[in-house]
Amino acid sequence: MRKTALLFALYLFVAASSVAAQETAVSLSSAVPDSARFQVVQSPLLAKLAFRLDRFTGDTWQFVSKQKGGFSWQRVERIELPNDIKSSGKVNYQIFLSGIRAQITVLINTHTGASWYIAEDPKEGIFWSPID
Repeated sequence: MRKTALLFALYLFVAASSVAAQETAVSLSSAVPDSARFQVVQSPLLAKLAFRLDRFTGDTWQFVSKQKGGFSWQRVERIELPNDIKSSGKVNYQIFLSGIRAQITVLINTHTGASWYIAEDPKEGIFWSPID
């Protein structure tokens, strides 16, 4: 009897943990095939750090609210780097979004390692600044 009660309690704990894990799961990026050109990614910390990435060119857009309602994609400028070499028609970029600090949002050229972090200018808004 005692063993049955213990097994039942263990079963309830595992089942409850499984349900809790499903409810708190956070989707950080859209699931796309390896060859997909576009991907949407979002920070687990800030909703404003949601981006559409052109994985071929490295162009990015931020998901923003429009003043008169609705949403749009706003282009995020990137400061050029000399080692930012792209392979035509292939995936070249990915975005990393930290689950610890919003400032650790990184765009990287997966072939050359050229990297940028998300920066913000009070007058100009956000942009990709090179990482030395």
